[in-house]
Amino acid sequence: MNILHIAPIHSRKISGIRQNAINLARAQSRIDGTHVGVLISSDDVEPWQADELCIITRHALLKKQREGSWVERIARAMFLPDLVVFHSTFVPFHAQIADELKARGIPYVICPRGGMTREALAYKPWKKWLGRRIFFDSLVANSAAIQYLTQGEFERSGDWGRPVIIAGNGIWPPDEASLATPGSQPQRVFLFLGRLHIEHKGLDILIDAVTRCQAELRRNHVQVRIVGPDYQGSAAWLRQQITRRAIGDLVILKGSVQGEAKSEEFRSADLFLHISRWEGHPAAVLEALSYAVPVLITPQTNVLPEVLAAGAGWGVTCDSADAARELVRLSRVNPSLLATAGRAARHYAVTELHWNRVAAKTLEKYRRIIRVGRRAA
Repeated sequence: MNILHIAPIHSRKISGIRQNAINLARAQSRIDGTHVGVLISSDDVEPWQADELCIITRHALLKKQREGSWVERIARAMFLPDLVVFHSTFVPFHAQIADELKARGIPYVICPRGGMTREALAYKPWKKWLGRRIFFDSLVANSAAIQYLTQGEFERSGDWGRPVIIAGNGIWPPDEASLATPGSQPQRVFLFLGRLHIEHKGLDILIDAVTRCQAELRRNHVQVRIVGPDYQGSAAWLRQQITRRAIGDLVILKGSVQGEAKSEEFRSADLFLHISRWEGHPAAVLEALSYAVPVLITPQTNVLPEVLAAGAGWGVTCDSADAARELVRLSRVNPSLLATAGRAARHYAVTELHWNRVAAKTLEKYRRIIRVGRRAA
């Protein structure tokens, strides 16, 4: 079975889509009888480290294969796919390839990664409306299925009239020696780690919440860490707000971290914060769980029911007053409660979110789509 993933990611830009699309492809490629490739559909011109994967950029493919359709170029550079998975939404280049796939009878799946939820479509609505009219509705109508990451994402996306696959993101769990020990230190560290997209990640809500309850957080020795790469000047806005609100002793802003530095951020955390307005299946939340860090998350993360069922964290709304109340409450709770939730978080991550488990689940669903398509042909 030949599976091609197509994703608008960049080698030097950190994102959940990049991390999860590559890791899903890598895990699938390790299953016998499966050949997996990744086409980078962005304007990235940098070479990628392929490891065991066949990865090629749109730029390199155009440069090396000057003749024929995009599907013909892909077949010469990699293989002719049995099925294609498009990651993300509103990418015109994806629609162009999808038209060629339809003409050849090759099925494709759309994995919107939160991009088809009500909240996501309400962000820059005129741009989304135009994209739907020009190409996106047609792209969806001709898909073999839509791959939602969670049941919550599916429910928040409405009925698009196509078969549905529910298959989430995953994690490679860190070893036991790398785990956090929430509740073990006098100071409590509440961590946000991710792209500093203010509206998307609810960082404005977080700043407002900290401002509301700053006196209580100081009394309870809480430090809030906001860690991640800048997004369209967001880091400057956050620094300005932290200074203006006089909460610099409470809120520590850091830039992007990778490797051991990223692991250390998780290891030092007592609680992971994710007050997102919309998501697919956020990688940072899954990573936090795998490090035994309990989480405080919104329903819009689409993983809250599972977290609550596992006893791995707590819920909060996209309201700064509610967020402030939860920050205060969790700054006061007995350390043993944080430790217990952390152990539950780790257990849930290891047993349910391992990439090997996710890969096997998705490939079984892909095989069914291919079989149905062959019978129809």
